[in-house]
Amino acid sequence: MCEKNNVKKNNILDIVIVNWNSGDLLKRCVDSIQSANIAVPGKLIVVDNGSSDNSVEPIMSMRGVQLIKSESNLGFGGGCNRGAAQGKAPFIIFLNPDIRFYPDTLEKLTSFITSDRLADDIGIIGVQLIGRDGQVQKNIACFPRYNHLFPRMLGLDRAFPGCFPPHFMKDIDYDHTQVVDQVPGAFFLVRRELFERLDGFDERFFMYYEDVDFSYRARLAGWNTLYIAEIPVQHMGGGTTEQIKDRRLFYSLRSRVVYIGKHSGNMRAFVLIIGILILEFPARMIRALLHFSFGELSAITKALGLLIVNLPEVIRKL
Repeated sequence: MCEKNNVKKNNILDIVIVNWNSGDLLKRCVDSIQSANIAVPGKLIVVDNGSSDNSVEPIMSMRGVQLIKSESNLGFGGGCNRGAAQGKAPFIIFLNPDIRFYPDTLEKLTSFITSDRLADDIGIIGVQLIGRDGQVQKNIACFPRYNHLFPRMLGLDRAFPGCFPPHFMKDIDYDHTQVVDQVPGAFFLVRRELFERLDGFDERFFMYYEDVDFSYRARLAGWNTLYIAEIPVQHMGGGTTEQIKDRRLFYSLRSRVVYIGKHSGNMRAFVLIIGILILEFPARMIRALLHFSFGELSAITKALGLLIVNLPEVIRKL
């Protein structure tokens, strides 16, 4: 019996890290995984999305790392799909390079997913993310609802959280393990059975919302998402998207429109586009001016230009 359990644990979990110009974050992430109390119980796969900063060089000679280099940027979902296809373990963790494991993280994860504590209807798992400041990051969210998006465009959820539900749930107990709608994609553990049943991430979401969409489709298929409070990892933040704030905003808005079109209908997606153009962008610009943040104002202006130029392509994705 003990031998069978060891075999099971040794092949239980693949890890996929999607990298794009992450600097030394990637090596630190891989180092933290390989410095764990136990060996990686499956494959450790790094998918590089056409980086130009040589961030993959330090890991190229590391033992136990399977590197997949793409000449072009496949997006986060596309990179995850390509990485997942290289493994066979029944569980997969998708990671951002700005995640760092503690020495006992892998041991705790492996023990949990091979124990009776994991209910049969749990298809997705997130863990407690600890920021650079040592504080728990409150980034569990409810599924986006169409009627909540317009108040958020104007920042009303921040000004009047009691009246307008914010995106992230600040008031739940982050020290309590519980079933939730969605956990952040920075650390996203999925049953392979579910991943294959849903055909992986929808690659129409180049960046952002691919994890939201996957979680929502999983819920519709009868699977739940579990947040595990007693397994923490470090989430350093300040990752690669800090380099492209204008494109980050553009991709976020584009993915929001695609998500609403996919799950609420194209008519609502078109109304959402109008709302973004006549409500959200002016509100963002006014906030930037009030804070004398001219760098932010520049990024918002560039994002607006990108959205306008790419509107035909956005509409084609609906």
